[in-house]
Amino acid sequence: MKTKFKKTVYLFCILCCIYIISSSFNNSKKGGCGKEELMTEANSKLKKYTLIQDFPFYFKKKKKNGDIEYKKQIVTLNRGVKYKFYTIRNTEYDGVPIVSIYNNEKQEFLLGTTYNVTLKKFYSELEFECKTTGNYCLSFCFQDGLEGCAVGVFASMIKE
Repeated sequence: MKTKFKKTVYLFCILCCIYIISSSFNNSKKGGCGKEELMTEANSKLKKYTLIQDFPFYFKKKKKNGDIEYKKQIVTLNRGVKYKFYTIRNTEYDGVPIVSIYNNEKQEFLLGTTYNVTLKKFYSELEFECKTTGNYCLSFCFQDGLEGCAVGVFASMIKE
C-alpha cells in the first residue's frame, strides 16, 4: 500500500513539473516579447520628446465570450506640457496595440486614443497638451482582444 501511494505521489510530481515547464515554453512560443528590440524602435520615434517611461505589455488572445484585457497605468501630467503617447508592437503577434488616455483612474472621460472606433482608423501616436496638472490613466490593450506584445511609450516636451 505504501509503495502504491509513493508511486502516485511521484507520478503527480512528474505531471506537475511537465505542466510548469510546458507553460514556460508557451509564453515564449514566438521568441518572446523582445522589449529591447521594441525599445530601439521606440527611441527612434521620440524626435523632440524625452522618454519618461515605457510600459511593456503582453496579453493572450481573449476567450470567446471574455472581456478584452488591458493594462492601466496612472501617470502624473503637468499643466502646459505637451506629451506624446504611442506603442511599438512585436509584429510576430496578430494584436494591434491601442493606447488611450482618460481623465482619471476610474476612466470616466476618454481624452484621446490611437484608435477611432467610428472611423475604424489607427493613429501612430497621440499628442496631448495638458491643461490641468493631475493624475491621468493610460490604458493599453490590443484590438479585438487578439494576442499581442508591445511597448507603450510615455514622453514629454517642455513648452518653450
